[in-house]
Amino acid sequence: MPKDKEMSNGVEPIKDRIADIWINVFWKSPDHLWALKVTVSIAFLLIPTELIFHNSFFGTTLALGVVAMALGETDVHPKGRIKSSSIALILYVITSSLVAIFLPLPAWFAIVLLVLSFSLLLIGGIDLRMQGVTFGTMLILVYSMLAAENSEKWYYLPLFFTLGAFCYAVISILLLYFRPYRLLQQQLARGFHFLAEYIDLKANLFPSDPQVQKVIRTQLAQKNINLAQQIEACKNDLYSYSEECTPEALPVVDHYYRQWFLLQAMQERAISSHEQYDLLSCQVKNSGLLEGFGKLMREIATAVRLYADSLLTERPYKHPFSLKWTITALWAMLDAEKDEPHYLTLSLLLRNLTGLEENLRENEKTIDQIDVTVFHSRKPERTGLKSLLHPTHPRFRFAVRLTLCWMLGYGIMLYLNFGKGSWILMTSLIVVQQTYSATRIRLFHRVFGTLMGVVGGVALAQLLPTTPGQILLLLTSIYFFFYWLKKNYTIAVVFITIFVLAAFNLLSNQGVAVMMPRIIDTLVGGALAYLAVRFIWPDWQYKQLPGLMLNAVAKNRRYFESIYDGSVSEEDYLHNRRTAYNADNALTSAWKWMRLEPKNRRRYQDKAFNLTNLNHALLSYISAFGVHKSAGDLSEKELDLCRDVSDVLRLVSEMLTNNADEKQIEDSFRKANCWDEQIDKMMDDAGNHRVRLIYNIAHVARELLAEAKGIVKLYEV
Repeated sequence: MPKDKEMSNGVEPIKDRIADIWINVFWKSPDHLWALKVTVSIAFLLIPTELIFHNSFFGTTLALGVVAMALGETDVHPKGRIKSSSIALILYVITSSLVAIFLPLPAWFAIVLLVLSFSLLLIGGIDLRMQGVTFGTMLILVYSMLAAENSEKWYYLPLFFTLGAFCYAVISILLLYFRPYRLLQQQLARGFHFLAEYIDLKANLFPSDPQVQKVIRTQLAQKNINLAQQIEACKNDLYSYSEECTPEALPVVDHYYRQWFLLQAMQERAISSHEQYDLLSCQVKNSGLLEGFGKLMREIATAVRLYADSLLTERPYKHPFSLKWTITALWAMLDAEKDEPHYLTLSLLLRNLTGLEENLRENEKTIDQIDVTVFHSRKPERTGLKSLLHPTHPRFRFAVRLTLCWMLGYGIMLYLNFGKGSWILMTSLIVVQQTYSATRIRLFHRVFGTLMGVVGGVALAQLLPTTPGQILLLLTSIYFFFYWLKKNYTIAVVFITIFVLAAFNLLSNQGVAVMMPRIIDTLVGGALAYLAVRFIWPDWQYKQLPGLMLNAVAKNRRYFESIYDGSVSEEDYLHNRRTAYNADNALTSAWKWMRLEPKNRRRYQDKAFNLTNLNHALLSYISAFGVHKSAGDLSEKELDLCRDVSDVLRLVSEMLTNNADEKQIEDSFRKANCWDEQIDKMMDDAGNHRVRLIYNIAHVARELLAEAKGIVKLYEV
């Protein structure tokens, strides 16, 4: 065999192995890919400046410019990315120049800091693009304060920060031009991964005992928050892309719109509940049958993950053969129990799961049926600056809190002569969130992560004392910071602390020395953030509950009516379904955050828990009804029952707004209490084939009616 052929045979497996690593480690993991992009950009700037100029100030300042631009990028379209990057670069030059000029003049700088911070925070409320741009600008402001004492010329700061940001922007935009739909694919793939996690968790209900079910239902409601938020993120990115793309690109964008609708259709099937699971586990004596349902759901979750990976790799999705086999086997097991009372419920459930399998197996056929041309004119949500200036707007309050934190932090920095007191401002910027509970969580992550990072960073700095060692430490830590940033913020803070230590070691060989000031400043900045959110316009969740519950019930009722009302268009149905899920998400989030508020502010916590569970149960049963909306027309008796349930939900809304008539309430209670007998008679008629699904909705609606009087009391506080 010729030598060149032998070499070729030896090289090919290596190439294949490298390609597999690239696809499995980076291409299937957007977080790894993002971290790699940032790290390579920093290495491209830092290593040459160290080798050629032997000036660590140039290299670290360029690196910080990269970090600010990377943390602030939001646009998914290359044209939009150019716009946001251009705005960011202009703001970086202005902000760092103002800091460099006025920092030596404390009184003047305090005015500059006040105006800049409040203005940037307000402008960031306009839309997602400006939110990212202004966050990066505020990072540059703090970085400029930190680096000012090491800058020989005032213009070095705006020059090198902006140059570093520009280099990263160029790399990011070029990559986006080569893969213009990559970010849409990433967002949709993340949504399908969240869906897989939800289905995987739900599989644990088959079978399960009541105590386990209570825990799992709570966890499912939390999982649905992630899924619903990701679906909204996909919507915003799709709208943004539609706004920027050319007419020639719209057919490709339409494909991603259809995948977005496929995700929502599968969400409806995944969330749907066909029976109360505690009753189901007790009624079904054949434990193997329930275990079969659990196994099927786990296999579906695995297939959904494969579908998500196919979006990222752009390879054709290969449907698992075993999935179809499991469904066939489960139907055979279920057919053996046709005479059992649970047969109808389980057959509806299995049809739903079969629908999930068909959604995946025939995804192209499913999504091509959806007309998405109406979305070509949709644009991202934007808020007018005038409305942001009102004191009742959450963004205005957020801006006031954070600006006050910065002014107090700057005052403490001057009064106590903190050399690196700018970290107080950095901590406040990162920790202050829109709500008390989110701020409290972020504060814990920031403080704990900083302490762990200091311990780990000091140890690593001793092991790698040379300049190449510090560069290696800096690049490694920034890679893992960006990898963990969206996964686990505590771990991300550990690595950004190590990054800071390595950067100061390169600058002045004082990385270890600045760690204690960093800890102190972190504690001070965290305390200021906590106090600001605790006492400046505190917005406790119990005050939000009545409005959130009213919205959730109203959206659920509209979703329910759009299923049995034949006059509702498919577009309206999809919109009503998504808004119902978002309303449920908001209510669940309020209960979640309430548990972290001060004890004397956790009013009606048990009530909130009941409301959250009831609303999510109602949504799950309505979803099951929606899944089977195409299974033939409803009978007149079923339609009458649907209208009665809708009237009860409307009455609940009226009770929440104190507009309900007492006689009407009594009549509704009397009517609802007769539903059980009415439904038992309807179930004897085979023509009422979806009465069981309607009963589940009616059952929860009746419970909501009973709870409504207690809910009204929330308004009296």
